Amino acid sequence: MPSNIESFSRYLPTDQQAKRWGWRLTDAGRQHISPGNEYPSAGHPISYLFDTNGSRSLEEFQIVYIASGSGVFESQSHTKTNISAGTALLLFPSEWHRYAPDPETGWTEYWIGFGGREAQRIMDSFFSPKSPLVMVNQPDELIQHLRQILGWLGQTVTSKEQILASHIPLALALLKSSDTLNESASNSDDELVSLAKAKMLEHLADRTDLEQLACTLGVSYSRFRFAFKKQTGYSPREYENMIKLNRARDLLLRERRTVSEASSQLGYSSVYYFSRAFKKHFKESPQQWLKRQRTTD
Repeated sequence: MPSNIESFSRYLPTDQQAKRWGWRLTDAGRQHISPGNEYPSAGHPISYLFDTNGSRSLEEFQIVYIASGSGVFESQSHTKTNISAGTALLLFPSEWHRYAPDPETGWTEYWIGFGGREAQRIMDSFFSPKSPLVMVNQPDELIQHLRQILGWLGQTVTSKEQILASHIPLALALLKSSDTLNESASNSDDELVSLAKAKMLEHLADRTDLEQLACTLGVSYSRFRFAFKKQTGYSPREYENMIKLNRARDLLLRERRTVSEASSQLGYSSVYYFSRAFKKHFKESPQQWLKRQRTTD
């Protein structure tokens, strides 16, 4: 996703004809937040801003799609959770929530706000505040659809409100399709992650090609990463680095390998990078850790 994406937002006045339609688009937009930049960016109405505690509640439903980057999400009905690109956030009226990009990655988001009699019926029937995060299985289709909505907002045509409103059910259908697939896949997530762990352990001397591993396991990388972090609390790369460093302690202490030998056996490009990773994880260098262990013994 290009970092120079043009920000765009529209907040629409209440339209009585749109109300009778049963679906009503209230607002839509996109924005790119670069690493370290303030969030949210300026220009939004007061009623949409987060309070001093970083939370807010809305009078409408919203879909917020994270197209790139990562961050965190928390709501009244859902505990604080790390989120990544490919995740859609479902926001519900009067349900407090807070979310923001990771300052180190920033993110690109698209959103639509909506309401109406039919919207309320569909949301009550198929979605819940207790499950506000959906890993989208057709991200290109959803982004294309959201861009179409933004395109219509910039046009002057008859019955534009009805045209815009008619796009909302399709966006929800894409999310429901993803949610159903995620539910059916959840039972196999344990097996998926177990197989991935085994592959990593088999090849500790190599840096795993994670996208290729996901392909070998028969899933998209986005689903693989989401399932892995949900099951372990770590991203696949973080987990791989952790098991390498845990193995390093066995090599140094029990198998009496030198730091250079352990570094080479675990696939590090140099002793320097190995020692730096070791110290970052265990808060002391390999030599310091080994000396302390032998003194203790």
